[in-house]
Amino acid sequence: MKLVAFAAVLSTLLAGCLGCGGYSGNGDRVFASGSDQLILCENGGFVAMTSAGTTEGKIEDETSSTVGIEGDDGAQLFTLVDEGSTVATEGFGSDDWTVVDENEAQLDHADVLCTDLTSRAWWGPS
Repeated sequence: MKLVAFAAVLSTLLAGCLGCGGYSGNGDRVFASGSDQLILCENGGFVAMTSAGTTEGKIEDETSSTVGIEGDDGAQLFTLVDEGSTVATEGFGSDDWTVVDENEAQLDHADVLCTDLTSRAWWGPS
């Protein structure tokens, strides 16, 4: 009888935890410059959190760089050149950004911001 009760409790716990242990954001890349943070999202967007506020948009990969296009007005906000452990941006905040090694929980939280981009009016089809 105890075994049946244990199996019922275990089954309930497993059903309530469907998908536990999984996380999102594995393809997102996070950079920091002082207290500023830049997230390049796997879904083709970006989120920049700086002292001036939060800016969101889309990224376009080019031959040797990534271009950040502001979502609200379509203006080119930055050009990012990947240099391994750092990236350099032209036209946006600091010139040098350091790669931030995020753990699974931090990437999951960053990905919430990335996923949220797709609900913006300017997102449109990819």
